[in-house]
Amino acid sequence: MSDLPSELMHFGSRLRRHGLPAGADKIRTLTSALALIDPLDPTQVRAASRSLICTEKKHIPIHDVVFDQYFGLTAMHQLAPSAHEVTVPTPEPSDESNESAEWDQVEDQAMALQAAASRLEILRTTDLGTGELAAQAVRLIDGLTFRAPRRSAHATRRSSIGRIDANQILKTLIRQEELSRLPRAARVEQDRDVTIIVDVSASMKQWLPALVRFLARATLCLKSRSFTVGTRLTRIDQHFAAPLNERELRQAQESIPDLAGGTRLGEGLLTLLNGGHREAIRGSVLVLISDGWEQGDCSELRTACARLGRLSHRFIWVNPRAGRVGFAPEVRGMRIAEEYAQVMLPATTVDGWQAVAENIASSRGRDVTRQDQDMTRTYPHVVGEHPDVARGKMTNG
Repeated sequence: MSDLPSELMHFGSRLRRHGLPAGADKIRTLTSALALIDPLDPTQVRAASRSLICTEKKHIPIHDVVFDQYFGLTAMHQLAPSAHEVTVPTPEPSDESNESAEWDQVEDQAMALQAAASRLEILRTTDLGTGELAAQAVRLIDGLTFRAPRRSAHATRRSSIGRIDANQILKTLIRQEELSRLPRAARVEQDRDVTIIVDVSASMKQWLPALVRFLARATLCLKSRSFTVGTRLTRIDQHFAAPLNERELRQAQESIPDLAGGTRLGEGLLTLLNGGHREAIRGSVLVLISDGWEQGDCSELRTACARLGRLSHRFIWVNPRAGRVGFAPEVRGMRIAEEYAQVMLPATTVDGWQAVAENIASSRGRDVTRQDQDMTRTYPHVVGEHPDVARGKMTNG
C-alpha cells in the first residue's frame, strides 16, 4: 500500500456498502491508530479496525470477510454480488462462548491501543529535566517535524499570478504588435539560513540529553549551523550530518570540550560575531537555547544580544526552565533576552520543543506588530504558540 490513508478510505467505502458504520471520522481515527502499531501486521490492523468499526457482535464476521478480501489475506470468503447481502458464518448456539471470548479480545486490544495513545500523550508533556519518565520522553524528540524557513530570492520566474512583468512586456512587444495576455512574474523562494547556539554550561546539565537530540534533529533537517557555548564557542554541526544512533549521540555529546563547565555566554557570542560567521548570521533565523545564567556583569551578553537582534531576521531565545510552574525571568540574562529577542519560548517538554521547531519555520520576522512583540517578550508568553503556557499552566520545577 503506497498510500495508507487512501487505501483505508476505499476499505471504509467497501464496509459501508455492506452495512457497517465505517464513517469518515472512524476511518480517520483508524489511520491515526495505525501510527501507534505495526501497519504491516494484519493481526494488529484487523484488531484496530474491529474495535473502531464493529459496534455490534454481528458486525465482526462481516468485517472479517471484507477485510480478508480487500487486503488479499485469504480466498476462503467470497462476498455475494448484492450490496446488502453478505454471506457470513452463522455461529451455532454452542459457539456463543467462543464469540463472547472473541468480542472480549477485541475490547482488550482496543483498550491496549487507547493505553498506548495515553502513554504517548503523557510522555509528550513530561518534564525532560527530571523524573522517571524523562529518559523515555526525551527519545520522542527524534520524531519532531521541522520545516525550513523560507525567503524571497532576487530571481523571478514566470507565473500566472504575481506582479506584472514590465520587462517581459517590452520584449514581447518588440517581437509582435499585440499581447495575448499580460505576463506576470513571481519571486523565487529559497531556504533561509538557520543558526542554533546551545548553552552547555553546568546550569544546563539536566537538559543535555534533550539539547543534544534537538540539535542533532534540527541540524539534519534544516542544515543549520550549530554551536555550543560554555566557557568557549564550539561548532559541532559536523557531528550531526547523518542520523545518529544512541551510541553516536553519546559520543557527540562527549566530544563537546566545555561540557557542564562554566558560563561565558556573552564572550562566546561575541566570538561568533567577531569571527567568520557574522555574515552567515545576517538575515538568518537565530535560535539561542539557554537559561540565561551568566557570570560577571552581563555587559558582553547585552552587547552580543543587541548585535544578534540587529543582524538576524528572527532572534528566538529558548529557555528549557521556562515551562515549569512558578518560573520567573529573574536572572539578568533573561532580562536581557526580554529586551532583544523577538520571541521567547519554553522547551520543558517534547511539545515545547515541537513549538520551537514550528516557530523556526515561521515567516514572521521584523515585521511583527508591536502588540505581537509585547505578547511574546514576557513569560507567560507565546500566546497561540504553546497551549500550556497560553492557559497559564506552566509545568514545573
